[in-house]
Amino acid sequence: APERRDARASALCAKSHRPKSHRLQGHRAAAMSAGYAKSQEHLLVQSEHNPLPTELPPPIAALGGNQGDMHVVVLIGLPEVGKPFLAKRMRQYLRFFHGADCELFDICDQMPTESVDTNSAVLTKTISDWMQFKSRCPLPPPPPPAGCDGEAAEAAGVYKGQKAVDSGRCAIVYGSNSVSAFEEKWSGSSKERRRWIQSEVKNMGRSVKLIFVEVKVTDPSLVRRNIQIKRQALGENETSEEDYRRVEASIRAYAKLYVTLQQDGSEEDMSYVIFINYGQKVVTNRMHGFLRMRIAQFLSTIHTETHTIYLTRHGQSEYNRLGKIGGNSGVTEYGLEYARRLAKFAEETICKEDGANANKARLWTSSMRRTNETSQFIEHPEVDADGDNWLQMSHRVYRNLDEIFAGEYEGLTYEEVASRHQDEAFLRKVDKIGYRYPRGESYYDIISRLDPLVHELESYHEPILIVSHQAVLRMMCAALSLQINKSYLSSLSATRWYSE
Repeated sequence: APERRDARASALCAKSHRPKSHRLQGHRAAAMSAGYAKSQEHLLVQSEHNPLPTELPPPIAALGGNQGDMHVVVLIGLPEVGKPFLAKRMRQYLRFFHGADCELFDICDQMPTESVDTNSAVLTKTISDWMQFKSRCPLPPPPPPAGCDGEAAEAAGVYKGQKAVDSGRCAIVYGSNSVSAFEEKWSGSSKERRRWIQSEVKNMGRSVKLIFVEVKVTDPSLVRRNIQIKRQALGENETSEEDYRRVEASIRAYAKLYVTLQQDGSEEDMSYVIFINYGQKVVTNRMHGFLRMRIAQFLSTIHTETHTIYLTRHGQSEYNRLGKIGGNSGVTEYGLEYARRLAKFAEETICKEDGANANKARLWTSSMRRTNETSQFIEHPEVDADGDNWLQMSHRVYRNLDEIFAGEYEGLTYEEVASRHQDEAFLRKVDKIGYRYPRGESYYDIISRLDPLVHELESYHEPILIVSHQAVLRMMCAALSLQINKSYLSSLSATRWYSE
């Protein structure tokens, strides 16, 4: 009720100005859906000095403020080209870095009957309902400003509702078993089926856009690598030559009936990406708009080969020893000892993954003194690997990997912050991932500056060692994982990743 809202606003204007936790509970779900941090919620209620507050602050990229239209992405292509893997990586990327509300739809899970028409109708309805929020709870309308009439209150509610949902949704459709799903209309395995999909998506609404992603692998060695990786993931025995030939025969049989995206002008009205040999060549058509361009860029870097990434925090620094936040201190004697052990691990494990022969390896650090001192004992010899003259563990420095900047609290301890700035300490406790230090950064700022680095990281095949900082490594770990949530990572200790 408006009276309760006024009471809450008055309470916030009291002497302490401290937003109690029970005042924030009612808006937390709305905050995440609307694209702003929970620690901003107390600024959005009426007060004596601000009776008409901003209803929604500007969006944060990682919470979904940049997508606009909703999208249906359909992955098509021959079997054993990695469509399920690409679908999951795409969902993780769009969710984590751009806040898109993504959902995977496996065609093989939507085949309850032997009727292609019935199965297609079921999947269409499932996607349409998800797109139209029928399976989700919509944001509650805001209480009307004090003193406004019913018509103005209704208009205010509609306006805020529109702003809240204009953050984009992305349905990613793929088939985990291309052979069994071939005849299904959503497989997109022919021009007729793709036209049918186009018609169905158009009926979902003007704001729903369709993108086809065709995955092509023309290198037989890459296909065999995919077959091997898939069997290993399923826990099956070592792949024999007979296994390879059997799968390759099914691929050839599928290819005789499959119709690739046509570049003769007959399908030029569609938005699509043709992804050849995992970024070796990428063909795009009508890929206009923010989210489409990000999808095309991300697909140009990703591949299905195994890629080992080693994440480590720097050795103990002087500020760590004193419990201080931020700064640019060097490492302690304990930190130097860790640096020596890290160099030995890099030489014996990262640079020789098979235990004997040298392989190419990379090294990234932040620009901070403590990470560079941690990596100072790692050697950089020239090695002959894969016929190339390679500078082993060539040191690359990225400011994007620097620790979260604590602004005015740099050099303070957490106890000093809590005693001098109780309101700020409380807000950080309520919303650690969204809280921004005064004149400093939040975890969402880290996510934004990690985006280009992850693109580069995804494109590499060599093992890589990244020496960075706890807050950055938390977000990096979440970005690379298909299971870990970024809100959970904001409170996870770097030393506990492998035990939990």
